[in-house]
Amino acid sequence: MLTQLFLPEGFWLKFLICLGASYLLASIGIKLFLNFIHNKAIFRQPIRSDGPETHLKTKKNTPTMGGIFIVISTLITSLFFLDLSNHYIWIILLVFLSFATIGLIDDLLKVIYKNPNGFRGSLKLVIQFLIIGAAFVWLGETNSIHANNRVFFPIGHGHSIAIGAVLYILFVTFVIVGTSNAVNLTDGLDGLVSIPAIINLICLSALIYLVSDYYIANRFSLLFVKNSGELIFFCACLIGAIAGFLQFNIKPAKIFMGDVGSLAIGSAIGLIAIIIKQEFVFFIISLLFVTEAVSVILQVGSYKLRKKRIFLMAPIHHHFEKLGWPEQKVVKVFWLISLICASLGMMIILA
Repeated sequence: MLTQLFLPEGFWLKFLICLGASYLLASIGIKLFLNFIHNKAIFRQPIRSDGPETHLKTKKNTPTMGGIFIVISTLITSLFFLDLSNHYIWIILLVFLSFATIGLIDDLLKVIYKNPNGFRGSLKLVIQFLIIGAAFVWLGETNSIHANNRVFFPIGHGHSIAIGAVLYILFVTFVIVGTSNAVNLTDGLDGLVSIPAIINLICLSALIYLVSDYYIANRFSLLFVKNSGELIFFCACLIGAIAGFLQFNIKPAKIFMGDVGSLAIGSAIGLIAIIIKQEFVFFIISLLFVTEAVSVILQVGSYKLRKKRIFLMAPIHHHFEKLGWPEQKVVKVFWLISLICASLGMMIILA
């Protein structure tokens, strides 16, 4: 059986422990936090004055930075239950924590100064690029597969294209930083970002399963990535933490994720795609996040060049709100789109 080649004894027990422990930690942490700030005018999310009119009423005074409990829960369960001799675990934990720190500073600036803009965007990007640059060097020292400057396409029996060192570094940075900020842009409605993030992590877990065993990887014409299997348990920790947060974020949200959570989640899923060399499939799986980011780029570009807007409001989920769609309808439709994109991505691999 193929599963006997990969799954060690106790695999599912460890997976469920990581999932359950992070879920409980996030749930308990958020519950205690909400009880602590009850009737206190602190940690409240500033609302964009140019946003949908309904947000000014329904989302005003909702606490933010709930994502910090996703981050803390994921880190604690990872440190307790994951194999810390695995370099991939340390790389992803440090990138995850670094992006969370950027998001936390951004959130604190918004809360303290009552300004929805927060951290200057250009400075934020420079710091993110430096973090990914350091992670890229570490990846190359961990496994030579990350230093060959090749992008893999799972078409036919698998093909890879060498794009040169400079272009490959830019490509890696673009994938991780782009994903991080795309997830951040998607986090604009109650519950919108959590389900697609969980769907992405489930798909990435399946892809890790395929590439982390030499024989299974060859059977599906994928690149074998040695020692990557432990990343499945990181995915379990993160899925559990997001699920613990989600129960408090479903409309009407009792707490918002904030940049601390969305930037960290986006950086993690983008980095995993890079590690397992499945960027092409990941692009399809995460097409919802890509669309949200592209809608902002097109809107800003169009307005600067033509003084005209393409959408009623960007990111694109706000466009549908402006059209009169109820928030819950937008969220459910976008969840469905995310599921369809994920299914298409996995079909490419398994076909």
